[in-house]
Amino acid sequence: MVISFVGTWIKQSKYSRLELCEIFGVSQNTLSNWSTGKTYPSVPQLLKLARLLNVKVEDLYKLKEEED
Repeated sequence: MVISFVGTWIKQSKYSRLELCEIFGVSQNTLSNWSTGKTYPSVPQLLKLARLLNVKVEDLYKLKEEED
C-alpha cells in the first residue's frame, strides 16, 4: 500500500493547486487523485513535482508494509 503526502506538501508550498495544474498540464481532479494516492504521476512528473516542492521523492509517497 502506498501512502500519499502530496496534498500536505502542496498546502505548504508557494504554489496553488491551480498553478500546479497549469504547470503539469493536468486537471484539478488529477492533482487531487495524486494527493490522495488514488492515482500517481508519471516518473518524470514525480521528479518535477519533488523539485518544485523542494522535497525528496520519498517525502511525497511512502510504502506502507502490509501486515499478514
